[in-house]
Amino acid sequence: MTNPSLPLIHELIRSACSAPSVHNTQPWSWRVPDATTIELYADRNRQLHATDSRGRDLAISCGAALHHLTVAAQAFGLRCEVTLLPSPGDKELLARIQIMVGHIETDSVAMLAALENRLTDRRGFGTWEVPDERLRHLCEAASEWGAHALPLTDPGARHRAEDLIERARRTQADDPRISEEQAKWTDRFSAESGDDGIPAQNAAPQHWSGTTHRPSRFDNSRAPKSTGTHEESPALDPTDGLVAICTTRDDLHAWIEAGQAMGAVWLRATLGGLAVTPVSQVIEVEPTRRLLQRELFSYTGRAQILLRIGWPAVPRVPLPRTPRRSLEDVLRP
Repeated sequence: MTNPSLPLIHELIRSACSAPSVHNTQPWSWRVPDATTIELYADRNRQLHATDSRGRDLAISCGAALHHLTVAAQAFGLRCEVTLLPSPGDKELLARIQIMVGHIETDSVAMLAALENRLTDRRGFGTWEVPDERLRHLCEAASEWGAHALPLTDPGARHRAEDLIERARRTQADDPRISEEQAKWTDRFSAESGDDGIPAQNAAPQHWSGTTHRPSRFDNSRAPKSTGTHEESPALDPTDGLVAICTTRDDLHAWIEAGQAMGAVWLRATLGGLAVTPVSQVIEVEPTRRLLQRELFSYTGRAQILLRIGWPAVPRVPLPRTPRRSLEDVLRP
């Protein structure tokens, strides 16, 4: 049996801060009133105002950190009782977590290992197909976090989603404010900051021969200009999977839940040896978001983020770890 303590609470927060976040902005901060209570806050100074004007990406990122905190606690034999948005008048306070004595679940240590090994891999996938049944199994992980995950297995729906993803990518590539914002958060480790942002090697890595590849937001400098007539998405590759994280509502509460569900699916994929790349541009660009919602998700909830999932190609050298802010930097007094 493990009892909560301040050093252990700090260790849980360190684990939570390894969560994925848009552009590795790590838009969260934490307050520890006592050894059994943690509060999660949004750090609006780290919001991408050009890319993410509503703060959806920020909230999803914080939700992923909240999920990782819970996973880490379970590995130490602790239980988290989470209250989302506990103070209606304070939109910065996203969650209050009570840490209680629990027990170690059968797979909790393995999940903590997956948390520590999780990364965003943009190098392309191997050519082995991810079976539909495997995708459905991954999606089951989202169900206990207030959201649900749907695999896009229908070829027509998948092709339309890829069209809209490519349209959104091109739209953002043509927006100087978004391009400037993206450049600000790329390769910061060699500039004014050493603890956030995405190393260039991770943002736009070299693609190995024998892998499938679709352009990501960081391929914008090589994006062809949109003609404004029709979309020319990359050829459909049936071997990688596309999963949508959906919610019944579309508000701050739902975005946090989507982030928790995303974290759950991502860790289950990592535990199963799969690689994951988040796809959020199609949600960030309002016209493509509306089309995606109307054409593919009108009866299944609000799509909040997509995940591209596939087998990593082998052999594959490890990617450098994206930097992380220090504990002192993320803790509030």
